[in-house]
Amino acid sequence: MKSRKGKDCYWAQEIADKFGISKKTLYEWEEKGKIPKAPRDWRGWRMYNEKHLKQVKRVIEEKKRIIR
Repeated sequence: MKSRKGKDCYWAQEIADKFGISKKTLYEWEEKGKIPKAPRDWRGWRMYNEKHLKQVKRVIEEKKRIIR
């Protein structure tokens, strides 16, 4: 986790590890509009925030409901 302008930011791998998904899955959800597009740093790396965390959690919960 990094801090940018007083807000916590997470890299894609941190999000993937936290939720047990792959970075590829995270990127696919972003491309499909399931989660908002993440801003990027000067290197082009995605920087996710708390809003993204909540959206990822929501997508995972929806998938679990569908499977049941």
